[in-house]
Parts: sequence; C-alpha cells; structure tokens
Amino acid sequence: MQFDPKVYHYFDFLKFCLADDAPEPASLKDIDWEGLYRFGKEQAITGVLFLGIEKLSNSPHKPDTTIVMKFYALHQQIVLLNKQVYTDATKATELFKTKYHIDTCVMKGQANALMYPDPWIRIPGDIDLWTNTKPINTIKIARSLDPKAEIGYHHIQAYFLKTPVELHYFPSFMGNLFYEYRLRKFFSLNKAAQFKNRKTLPNGLGYINALTKDFDLVFQLSHLMHHFFFEGIGLRQMIDYYYLLRQGFTAAEKTQAIKTLKHVNMYKFARAVMYVMQEDLGLAPEYLLMPPDHRIGKMLEREIVLSGNFGFHDTRFAFSGKSVYSQYFVEIYRNLHFAIDFPSETIWGRPLSRWWHMAYKAWLRHKLK
Repeated sequence: MQFDPKVYHYFDFLKFCLADDAPEPASLKDIDWEGLYRFGKEQAITGVLFLGIEKLSNSPHKPDTTIVMKFYALHQQIVLLNKQVYTDATKATELFKTKYHIDTCVMKGQANALMYPDPWIRIPGDIDLWTNTKPINTIKIARSLDPKAEIGYHHIQAYFLKTPVELHYFPSFMGNLFYEYRLRKFFSLNKAAQFKNRKTLPNGLGYINALTKDFDLVFQLSHLMHHFFFEGIGLRQMIDYYYLLRQGFTAAEKTQAIKTLKHVNMYKFARAVMYVMQEDLGLAPEYLLMPPDHRIGKMLEREIVLSGNFGFHDTRFAFSGKSVYSQYFVEIYRNLHFAIDFPSETIWGRPLSRWWHMAYKAWLRHKLK
C-alpha cells in the first residue's frame, strides 16, 4: 500500500529528530506542519518531534511561530506529566518495598523514558510494575489499595496514586499458549536480576528498578507483538525499542536474543520490526538484531500508520467501548488478515487462548473468596 506522500515526509522528519547529526531532509520544504502535528498526536510522539523542531531554529524551512508554539505547549504538558509519573513510580516502588516487603520493577513507560536523550519528552502512560510475589498476593494488595481494582490475565489495574498502576504477576504473554509457556519460562529464569537493576530518576525524583537490557530486548518485542494482534501498535512503542537498540549489544547478547526470539516464535515479527527500525526510524545497521523482512515490515508499517497509538485512531476496527465478547470477534476478524504469516497466533493461538484467559481470571477471583 502506498501512503499519501505526506506520510513519508513525516517519517523523513522523524529520522531527523532521532539522529543528532542528521542533515535536514530534502522533503522539509514540502512538509505539512499541521499534518505533522496531527500525526504526532495520533502516534503519541509530539515530544520527539519537538526535538527536531528545536534543531530548525536557523533553517529557512522552519515552521511558523503558530506551529512552534503548538508543539511547545504540548511539550510543556509532557514535561509536567513525566514529573508526576516519575514521582508516582518512586512512590509505588517505595510503598511495595517498605510496607509490603516486595521488590518491584518498572517495565516500559518511565524506564523507557530514561533511555531517551531527553528523559522528559516521552509521552507517559500508566505505570507497569512487575511485583516479585505470587499473583494472588499482588491482587490482595491491589484490592486493599483500590477495592475496585480490575483483575486482568497478567496484571491488575489499580488507582491509588495520581497515575494508574498496572501491577503485573508476569510481564507479558503470547496468543499461542505453547509459546507463552516458553516465554514465561524465559521470564522465570531471568527474573531475579530484574528486581536488582536500580535506576536513578532525573531531578532527584527517586529511583526505580528497571529491566536489564538482555531481558528487555525480548520483553518489549513481546509487548509490541501482543498489541500488533490486539488493538494495534504505534510509533511511540517503536521509538521505545529504537532507543533500547541504540544502547548497543555485544555479539553474545545478540546471539542469545536471536536464539530466544526463535524459541518463542517471535523471530519473524522481530524481522518486521527491524524493517521499521531501519527504514522509518533510520536505525543504523549495526544496531539491528537481525536482517529486516521487507514484505512483512511494510505490512507492519501500514498498520502503524492506520492504527495510531494502541489502535486508538483505527477507523477500520474499534475495540474500545465494546464488551469482551464483541472484542473477541473483532480481534479474530482483524487477525485473519495476518493469518498466512502468523498462523500460530491468529488461528491456533488467540481464538483459543482467550477462553483460557477467562478461566484463569475466574480462578483468581475464586481464590480471593
């Protein structure tokens, strides 16, 4: 599928934003700044785009003052939001450690923001907190903090700080239960190190524990893959992975990551992600985990553009506001478009595993009684 040329202009500008030494793209003179602003909001990347706009102060092709101020206003809001979420991440970490004597680890979100060149530009969301205890213990604590906390398959969402907190029993899951078993075994084998990897937050806002790089390379791909098959995935999460890869890795770390991704059946999807990393975000070849897959990569690129952040702007398929059963059938219909390339997830996986999810959640509720 060929997009409106404006979209490729936006990707050109995004590469310029991400690379410190990148020259101004030739398409800059033709860019639709209002369109870029809308694109940035749909993809939740306006803070990253503002980095590029700041570099254009002496450019003859810089946007007019009105556009600059619109981006600047959003940038200031993002900074304030990040301050709040960093503060709440520290509070949650300290609460579980001091009151409940449980180690925690922040996944994605503010842990990813620390990898950005400016730790204040990533648009934050919920706090994803992995708890080092049994699922039922996590649920009981969540319910004591928020009696209405909603039990999910791999986490429970609670509102006890200004920022919503998702307390995870395990980090992520696959649509196919066989490969999920393998993925969760990987999580278990590498679990201990994740609760000891302390990171200091900016401006003296405290500390959190964050995932180690070798673990994160697999975990974040599983998160991307999950949302690709449910709701949709946008550029904010792709840029998170871009900055993770930019941390670099040794030959041994690369070999091990590839081995694990093949073992849990994520290798093909990972090659599509590498295409987006290289072609749309401008990641240098030495930072790629494996050769990109052009065909599936173009399919992923198309879904990113059409879906927006977590599929919130997808006009083809709507998940929000629907019942669990309605979402189930929308998901099956949507995923049939990917069945040839990903049969284990779309045919033998998710249509069956969703019933297991319901049974498992019912069992957790029963254990609470």
